[in-house]
Amino acid sequence: MLTNKLSRRQTAARLIRALAAMEIVAQMKGNWINGHLWIAHFDILGFKSLLENDGNSIAIEIVKSQIDEILGELSRDVSGFEEKIGYLFFADTFIIYSKSENINEYPALINASKNFISRCINKKLPIRGAISYGDVVLGHDSKILMGKAFLESHNYGEDQNWIGLILTPSASKELVKNGIYPVRHGFINSDIPLRKCKEFSEHVYAYCFINGSANYKCPLLSPLEQMMQDAPDRQKSKYTNTIEFINKYYKTSKSNYKNLKRD
Repeated sequence: MLTNKLSRRQTAARLIRALAAMEIVAQMKGNWINGHLWIAHFDILGFKSLLENDGNSIAIEIVKSQIDEILGELSRDVSGFEEKIGYLFFADTFIIYSKSENINEYPALINASKNFISRCINKKLPIRGAISYGDVVLGHDSKILMGKAFLESHNYGEDQNWIGLILTPSASKELVKNGIYPVRHGFINSDIPLRKCKEFSEHVYAYCFINGSANYKCPLLSPLEQMMQDAPDRQKSKYTNTIEFINKYYKTSKSNYKNLKRD
């Protein structure tokens, strides 16, 4: 009787070890990364319309060239921070993500994200982005990406009626929890053109395209104005919203001096 009990226990132990080994192998095969991560989601505006226009092969060639250039520059930004952040892209979507939940990885991700959107605008590639924090699953050499943070960044990203970069509620709350305040590194919680997500905008912050102040007007205004001229009428409001936001919140030394005199 005792022998039978031992035999059953030994069999159960072997089964547990076998299942554990199978799980480890499965994880290794997929190279899965599971956890709370920072994720920046970007998408190109008007990409679907561009592909649907059969006679627009010249425009597609221009976009290909623009994407080649910005991906080369993104690769250089990430270089030296490979242990902290990575990136992937498919169709009209670009993703920059942290490799752990460590708050120390946020500076590398936010700097890469700010540089990315500024370069896209400079190259006249209209893009919008949203940064979230939370559950993310990455696998098969980052070819598969899913999770709550990805969904939030996608939803808030596509809800923006402009060319801009925002922090979603999950990101801003995590920053504040760690004593990092968005308003101190170039973000503001005002005049953000959201549509469906507008009622949830209390903790949404938008990038002002500057950190601190400058002695000159925002260099992104000129390419934005040029893109607006070429954009279809239904898209022009996105450029107007962006230009008005930058004119209001891009701080120059001159505007700061006027504010000081008023005070």
